[in-house]
Amino acid sequence: MTYDVLVEGIISTDVIFSSIPKMPNPGEEVYCGSFEFTCGAAYNTAVALSRLGLKVAVIGPMGNDFLSQFMKGSLEAEGVSTSLMFQVDQPLRCLSVCINYGGDRSFLSFQDSVEKLNLADYACSVIEKTEAKVLHTSAGRGNKGVIETAKTKGMLISLDVGWDEEWLQDDQLSELLKMADIFTPNQKEAETITGIMNPYEAIEKLGKHNTSVVIKLGEHGALMRQNHTIKKIAGYQCEAIDTTGAGDVFSAGLLAGMLKGWSLEDSVKLGNYCGSCSVQSLGGATGSPSWQQVQKGFLEPIK
Repeated sequence: MTYDVLVEGIISTDVIFSSIPKMPNPGEEVYCGSFEFTCGAAYNTAVALSRLGLKVAVIGPMGNDFLSQFMKGSLEAEGVSTSLMFQVDQPLRCLSVCINYGGDRSFLSFQDSVEKLNLADYACSVIEKTEAKVLHTSAGRGNKGVIETAKTKGMLISLDVGWDEEWLQDDQLSELLKMADIFTPNQKEAETITGIMNPYEAIEKLGKHNTSVVIKLGEHGALMRQNHTIKKIAGYQCEAIDTTGAGDVFSAGLLAGMLKGWSLEDSVKLGNYCGSCSVQSLGGATGSPSWQQVQKGFLEPIK
């Protein structure tokens, strides 16, 4: 099968609490008003892409534990292929508890370690044997070989980046960004990478890698740079319940637009729309829209 997008990365299981009246003190128990048990990280982009009608496969590790089986079943129920995942014969629990309180989020996380697990080497071997239009992955430590392998296959390279302050300031990151076709950091990440506390100046510096750059600005939309032109794309006004994973869903909308041959500006607008849908539910992909919803809520109003 030829896939539209390969999404490479770790998938977590997410426990999300919201509508919390107060944070418990030691020894106290507090009941929240809202709760969700779902998956996150690479899951968000993969599922959001699948809901938009694209053929998607995930490249990542999977254990023999209950949480791994829950993750596998959740992906397959959303039409995402798990055939390229790396099965390890041990528990591989990756769990995050998200607490939405006071307008911000706190996380408590756990991940099993696996000896001799080299996800990058495995991803390279899979990509060499797989046809796809796009690789969406992280500009993370040790991922250079994965990106290079996908480029030799002629795949468009879509890079995101996670929060790791030391890595964001490492010169090696610049080498990865030079290989990207599209790079989508958030404002804090972009400013940390460049050392410039201004998104317009930061995107100008990042764009010198000859890469199309989109800086995610949350509720304020996004800033894009292409062909030496910088433009701000307004976001959608909505009531945000949980912003966890919204950036991942934004990336799905952006890539869906690009794969349909849309301009970068229109693709960013779709990304903003998808991200706004995401924040109205607990969990990144829970509220990500189907293509039918996009047609009704995004395309019809702009005709």
